[in-house]
Amino acid sequence: MNLRQLEVFYAIMQAGTVSGAAKNLHVSQPNVTRVLAHTEQQLGFTLFERVKGRLVPTLEANTLLPEVENIYRQLNQFRVITNKVKQGHQHIRIGAPPVLASHLLTPIIAAFYQSHACTIDLTTGNRNELCDALLNNELDIAIAFGDKTPAGISHESLIKTAMKILLPRLPCQSLIRTDKHPTNIPLELLLQQDIAIIALDNRDPLGDKLSQAIANIDSNHAPSITVRNYSAGAELAKLGAGIAIVDPWTAAQYQHCPELYVAELNTPLDCSVSLMTSDLHPLSITSKQFLQQLRQYDAVTQ
Repeated sequence: MNLRQLEVFYAIMQAGTVSGAAKNLHVSQPNVTRVLAHTEQQLGFTLFERVKGRLVPTLEANTLLPEVENIYRQLNQFRVITNKVKQGHQHIRIGAPPVLASHLLTPIIAAFYQSHACTIDLTTGNRNELCDALLNNELDIAIAFGDKTPAGISHESLIKTAMKILLPRLPCQSLIRTDKHPTNIPLELLLQQDIAIIALDNRDPLGDKLSQAIANIDSNHAPSITVRNYSAGAELAKLGAGIAIVDPWTAAQYQHCPELYVAELNTPLDCSVSLMTSDLHPLSITSKQFLQQLRQYDAVTQ
């Protein structure tokens, strides 16, 4: 059965009459009758019995119906996709670590969505997960901390910034200045405090940078608390469990927290954000338009 024969068969199954099928298909009754007769002849069995002016499906017709309905569902999905493509309506899959997804990407995505006909998936994951998803064509675009990427992935610097310090106010009172300017504190001085620095997992790009910086000062340093999630480090600092050194987006969420003071390192630890795309899978026009908007983003998270 070709597509035209499927259309006639399905229309008759729905309408129950040749006239009803012809009306739904916007063709003449003889046209429907002719296609049906040719289809039955080609198949070698009858699809409908004529009973009191109606066409009653045979057992064979009812056997074919579920498969025909499945084909029609796929055709409808295809029509939806082609209409979206025709109208410039595209789907974009974007990935980022949770903190960047929540605090950097959401305003950009909201603005882009309001001015473009598109659907958007925003996925969170760590850098390794995002790289794997790009290579497997599960993401179109990803952003992440750091600049190390495997073969097959292109990256470019998107935002240059540095890590921030979250000081618990009471245990760190001697380190906190009372003027309005940011405190610039040496990492060496933080390591000398009675309260420990909360470490970030070494598998994390920021955790690796922090670990190396501490090792350059004290090769025997062993962290008391290690976290994978930047927000978890900030919450522990808020509770007085240690000093957190985190990305500026996490730090910004605690800028007005009475238990914490946001400071800077006098020797900045790089916390730059990279934009990543796959070399193996071409980007759609809409994805390229989103990249343009993303590159214009000027993040100020001081």
